[in-house]
Amino acid sequence: MSTISSALSTILDPISVSGSNSSSSSSDGSSSSSSGSSSSGSSGEFTGASGYSQDLQNVISRAVAIAELPITVLTNQENALQNQSSALSSIDNDLSALQTAVQSVDQAVGGSYQAEVSNTDVVSASVGEGAVAGTYSIEVDSVGAYASSLSAVNWTGTSSDAGGTYSLVIGSDSYNIQSTDGSASSVAAAINAEYGDQVQATVVNVGSDASPNLRVSLQATSLGAQILDIQDASGAGLQDQGPDGGLASYIVDGSGETVTSASRTATIATGLTIQLQSGDPGNPVTVTVSGTDSSLSDAVASFALAYNKVVTDLQAQRGQSAGALQGQSILSQITQVVDNVATYSSQSGIAGLAGLGLKLGENGQLTFNAQTLDTAYSGNPAAVASFLGSASGGGWLESATNLLSNLEDPIQGLVKIEETSLQGRTASVANQITTKQDQVTTMKATLTSQMAAADALISSLEQQDSFLTQMMQAQQIDSQAIING
Repeated sequence: MSTISSALSTILDPISVSGSNSSSSSSDGSSSSSSGSSSSGSSGEFTGASGYSQDLQNVISRAVAIAELPITVLTNQENALQNQSSALSSIDNDLSALQTAVQSVDQAVGGSYQAEVSNTDVVSASVGEGAVAGTYSIEVDSVGAYASSLSAVNWTGTSSDAGGTYSLVIGSDSYNIQSTDGSASSVAAAINAEYGDQVQATVVNVGSDASPNLRVSLQATSLGAQILDIQDASGAGLQDQGPDGGLASYIVDGSGETVTSASRTATIATGLTIQLQSGDPGNPVTVTVSGTDSSLSDAVASFALAYNKVVTDLQAQRGQSAGALQGQSILSQITQVVDNVATYSSQSGIAGLAGLGLKLGENGQLTFNAQTLDTAYSGNPAAVASFLGSASGGGWLESATNLLSNLEDPIQGLVKIEETSLQGRTASVANQITTKQDQVTTMKATLTSQMAAADALISSLEQQDSFLTQMMQAQQIDSQAIING
């Protein structure tokens, strides 16, 4: 038996094992271990035949448990990264909703005004970004006229312009044009392609279908008197000039100053554009720009809800029941941006969002008072418009838009960058786990094979020990029988 214990100690060193083996022998010294062979099943579990098989299995289990410790650490890291990614994705969705709410406020500011015109036959008007409430007077002396010309005769082309080369004359300037074949349609197409921003060319038939008489018609794209002509290769003019063109003229707010323009469209105030329809000298037209804050109030209320949702998300990541993002720099970065959106200040007459009914509480949440916005809007709509500004034109809207873009830009946004980073780190840890698991599987298979071989050797020694013990017992019995005679 000492031989077996010695062999086992060598195999299991440095792992200590119990020196006793309850199944190795009975109280009278006879062996009770059954003979058999050691094996490792298809599941990779070791099954031995010796009396020390459980000790050998413990060796395998302990070695595997130690080898799996790094996997446990990596798995915890993977879970933490996945939890961070999930938490950040939720905040990202709510930041996107907040960004949309800011855009809605921007749209509501532009859509809060409308223009009413006392005589739309003379003037029409439209409002846009930056418009404010007010009343304007427009006296249209003339809507002006566009210079024009028409080919003097049926357009056939001559031998002098066989290559389709002509000169286009606009006022005092002359431009070369190259048509494909010198026909009326190709000349008109060449003019429009090259100089369509200055003059529009069309082909008209002043004859009949049976006997067409094609002419090239030219009309300037801007008001005012100017020569419009087409000259052939010899320099001969081919166009008859139409009625003289003229500039539009109008007077704003009875100033006595006549404004002339080469366009019938004019911007007479920020965000207010008029279109001259017809002349009516001596009879001013009134344009009234007025606003309503109903759509703006709805948009601001929606902004407050979206803002509070983001704040709730951020607060859930801190404190005793902190979320996965606690201690992460991205959490502080988002918090700083959100705080800046709510604490914007201005010198426009409205100091901050509180002047529009948005009060920031000690809990970080916004509460909206629609009556405060109504009072500010009706009392000084220009100050409200100036404070809010627009997404690209200053004020709170531009500030909030830029701040949120720093987080949400698809390429350079801090949140998007962090999400991509978390995904990459999670994938890297997952790959490490797979590699470690493969290594443990290989190690376990190798160790199981080694323990099976050791168990088979021990089992063989046990059988030899049992055989020798039985022989000695038989010899002792025979000797005693001889002595007893």
